[in-house]
Amino acid sequence: MKFFTKEVKIALVTVVAILIVYFGIMFLKNVKLSSAKNIFYVEMSDVNGLSPQAEVLANGMNVGLVKSLTFDAQRQMVIVAVDLNEGYQLPKGSTATLQKDMLGAPKMKLMLGGDPGQMLAAGDTIPGVPMADLMSSAADVVPSITALVPVLDSILVALNDLVRDPSIAASLRNVEYATNNLRTTTDQLNRLLDRDMPRLMARVDAVGGNLEETTDRLSRVDFEGIAENANGAVGELRLFTNRLNEPNSTLGKLMNDASVYNHLDSTMLNASRLLEDLRQHPKRYVHFSIFGKKEKPAEPKQ
Repeated sequence: MKFFTKEVKIALVTVVAILIVYFGIMFLKNVKLSSAKNIFYVEMSDVNGLSPQAEVLANGMNVGLVKSLTFDAQRQMVIVAVDLNEGYQLPKGSTATLQKDMLGAPKMKLMLGGDPGQMLAAGDTIPGVPMADLMSSAADVVPSITALVPVLDSILVALNDLVRDPSIAASLRNVEYATNNLRTTTDQLNRLLDRDMPRLMARVDAVGGNLEETTDRLSRVDFEGIAENANGAVGELRLFTNRLNEPNSTLGKLMNDASVYNHLDSTMLNASRLLEDLRQHPKRYVHFSIFGKKEKPAEPKQ
């Protein structure tokens, strides 16, 4: 049995055709059919594998392609010719650097200058800036990390001593005890709110109802009439007092005239003497017989 059967050959041809079409489309996307008119030159010491037809980006947008790369042996520089889109202008002070995509393919990146009023002319040279790759950035960070290692070691030693300190364990136990007490208190408070609070609120509602009823009754009380009656009673009491103090009135004479008092005193003294004499000599004033009076004999009839 042959390995390269008819079906296998057809499959291989199909795969190769698909690959040719794919890479052809990708190539044609980066190829300019028009003649180059807006070419600038970038001088770089290292192009990191940059190849012609690589993208040229500015502000994250494709603005052209790398046309060619030429090595200047005298200055040990690589002259990169970039063909920018027709009508695209570069302000003075612009620079160029390289960046890599996710697959590692380098691209040209233009960093535009800050003066849009002055533009570069086609054919001018742009200075190149070395690409700061990951390894060079890591190499720059290594001294700082080296200086930081002793500090981290001291921190770890201090943290280890702190963890081994018995007071930390005691503090943790106290925190656990306090947490348990707080949980118990919270449970008791919840039970209090669930059981006693409704009763308390019912009593408060009852007291509020009674207070409202009392207030309603007080609002219906005629305080003005009570005040008028009190004023009338005070006036009558004042009139009675004035009559007592008036010497010509009966009560005034009774209260203030000494002769009336003397007569009353004399009368009371005589009455007392009369009662005493009545007690000692009752026969002078009262005549009575237990058996009654004797009847006279009747006269004979003629």
